[in-house]
Amino acid sequence: MLKDKYRLTKLPITHEFRREKRLIQERGEIALIVDGEIIKHITYFSLNPGDNWYRGGHYHKKKTENFYIISGKLKIILKDIDSGGKQELILTAGDKVSIKPNCAHIFFAEEFSQVIEYYDSSYDPEDDFSYIDF
Repeated sequence: MLKDKYRLTKLPITHEFRREKRLIQERGEIALIVDGEIIKHITYFSLNPGDNWYRGGHYHKKKTENFYIISGKLKIILKDIDSGGKQELILTAGDKVSIKPNCAHIFFAEEFSQVIEYYDSSYDPEDDFSYIDF
C-alpha cells in the first residue's frame, strides 16, 4: 500500500527544545532536520519551475531516501511500484518526506525550490531505476 511507502512530516516552528524543529527569528532560520541517525549521503538541489523540468523520476529497491524542503513549493508524485497506487503531494518549507523502497517519485517545482536529500548509505548507481510512467 502506498501510504506505507512514504512519510510526510512538517517540522514544528518553535522555541522549545526539540530534536527536530525550525526556529525562525529576525536574524534568520535554523532547522534541526534530523538527530540521532547515521547519515552517509547528503545532497543539496534546487529546482526551477518549467515545462518538463524535474528531479527524480526513479525508484530504489534498497534505500530509503529522505528529503527536507528548505524553501519553495514543490509537487511530488509518488507511485507504488508493487500496487500501482499513486498520490500527489505539495511540499513547502519545513516539510520532510521519507520515501521507502519501491516507491517511484518525481519532483516538479511550482516556484523556485531548495531541497536537502539524505540517507544512511553511500550512493549506489545500481539501485537507481528510471521510472517516468506517473
